[in-house]
Amino acid sequence: MLRKHYKLLLKCALVVPFVYLLDYCGIPAHFLEIEFEKNFYYPLQNQSTNYNGTAPTTLKFLNIPAFSETNDPPRLTILVKSAIGNADRRDAIRRTWGYESRFSDVHIRTAFLLGVSPNYISAETTSPIARATTEQNIAKEAKQHGDIVRAEFVDAYFNNTIKTMMGLRWASEHFSNSDFYMFVDDDYYVSIKNVLRFLGRVRRLGHQHDLLYAGYVFQSAPLRHKFSKWYVSLQEYPFDKWPPYVTAGAFILSHDALLRMYEVGRSVPLFRFDDIYIGIIALKANIPLHHCNDFHFHRPHYTGPESYSSVIAAHGFDFPDEMERVWNECRSANYA
Repeated sequence: MLRKHYKLLLKCALVVPFVYLLDYCGIPAHFLEIEFEKNFYYPLQNQSTNYNGTAPTTLKFLNIPAFSETNDPPRLTILVKSAIGNADRRDAIRRTWGYESRFSDVHIRTAFLLGVSPNYISAETTSPIARATTEQNIAKEAKQHGDIVRAEFVDAYFNNTIKTMMGLRWASEHFSNSDFYMFVDDDYYVSIKNVLRFLGRVRRLGHQHDLLYAGYVFQSAPLRHKFSKWYVSLQEYPFDKWPPYVTAGAFILSHDALLRMYEVGRSVPLFRFDDIYIGIIALKANIPLHHCNDFHFHRPHYTGPESYSSVIAAHGFDFPDEMERVWNECRSANYA
């Protein structure tokens, strides 16, 4: 009898870790997912339009660009999602693909989207000196360049949805006269020359005043393994697929698409991943997705300007001096 008891304990000792491992890897969750194609709905039950206690439509703007109220409509407005501490990247972008006078015959505007440092929000737990220094640096940069859009939310990775909605709001409410808007992260190489060529092709296809939402289109599944940075629980999102979406690192919206996205997004609860959230808005707003292979989520191997001759945007340029070198080489070869 005692021997049987020990065998039972041994089986339990083996089964419990195995069940725990299966759960940690997310395998049971996949069997409980709801089929996206037949049953998708959003928002989920009891969802608020606030995210992390923040509603983007009511955020206080701390800075807006000096050109916000001008009447000269640009062909393209570039909205760069940048982190507070990435001043070196912003400076490199201003010297390269964000340089507004790059083309004498095409009016371009560039703005940088920022939040605030945790020091700003949690002043009671941080050094007043550190808080003042950060604020002084950003205020100086905003005054010097006049291209900062900043609102009162913590600038953090999983607040990128708030940052994107802030950009949509600023463009809709303060700068709605641009033909096109390009949202792009600050670790990208961009060829504005190829962007303009792409928009020229779009115009010839009749999309000039249509609902354009363009970039690299994905449709993937939520990651259920709990060790992933991008783990999503069934409570957060119960469906087996994401809606089709354009990777948020670089995408282009036409004027009409931007206005419709903001209008629809005002009443749609925020989601943790900005590209998924914009995909949800596009689905609810009936905005089609336009796929283009020249938007690169994974950085193409660079072997010289010719290898980037058709690249519109490429992710993975963490070092601004490297991005600047590649851009200058491509510009000299007439590819940027």
